[in-house]
Amino acid sequence: MTEKPTEQPETQAAPNKSVKKITPRRAAWVVFLAAIALAVFCAAALPGSSSAGIVLPEGSGADMHDVITEQTQYQLTSADITKENVQQVVASLARPESYSASVTNTLYWNGAWKEIHAMQYVRDGVCLTEYDDADGTAERFEAVKGGSYFAWQRTGSAQYTGATGTVTSDDLSMIPTYETLVAEDPQEITEAGLRTVGGVSCIYATVTDAETGYSLTYWISAVSGLLIQADYTRGSELVRSVVVDEMEQEQPSASLFVMPDGTSLLPEDTE
Repeated sequence: MTEKPTEQPETQAAPNKSVKKITPRRAAWVVFLAAIALAVFCAAALPGSSSAGIVLPEGSGADMHDVITEQTQYQLTSADITKENVQQVVASLARPESYSASVTNTLYWNGAWKEIHAMQYVRDGVCLTEYDDADGTAERFEAVKGGSYFAWQRTGSAQYTGATGTVTSDDLSMIPTYETLVAEDPQEITEAGLRTVGGVSCIYATVTDAETGYSLTYWISAVSGLLIQADYTRGSELVRSVVVDEMEQEQPSASLFVMPDGTSLLPEDTE
């Protein structure tokens, strides 16, 4: 398999590696691997809307615009987002209650690459991930509702139900949970600011683990509050790229959340 050209945000800078160890970063990798293991196990067991508000910290240069939403018409600038305040800005974001999005994970190794496509649907406290087969047809479904995990396939009647444990809805879609950025050691944030990715104004931040050489850069939409892209790198080498697009903040159809036995994962009063 030939090497796939990668598209990076136009002005992305190389991460600074002169930082200390990040315990949360290692934990994120452990959770990610656990999610993959859970997905493989469950697959084997089966036969056959609101706008995000951004609160800028005091002294950010935008004191007249403490709360930024789509309605304010205020345009963020690079001066508004810095390494010193990016955690406070991200902490003020809120995900929409309902949305759907396409998620593409690209894994790179030894000059080869592989793409994994999925759709993520969120409504009424339930997150459903739909994985496609090689032809782009929905093949496998996984969902998280509270502390419960569900899995089933497009064909057949078998379904699996269990506890989520440490696995989150983001793990099912192989999306790094960007809210964990708030808990990082500020000294580990090597870069932050505002960039445009795919025509979307995004808050970005890079966190680096000096001991392992791995870095993770998040790009978060300043409008929807949702992750747009994330890149895992080791030194200058891209290891994994996550692209989230085709976002819709309309409520996904209730029919998507029905398991093979006819049970809906949505509340009983849902239409």
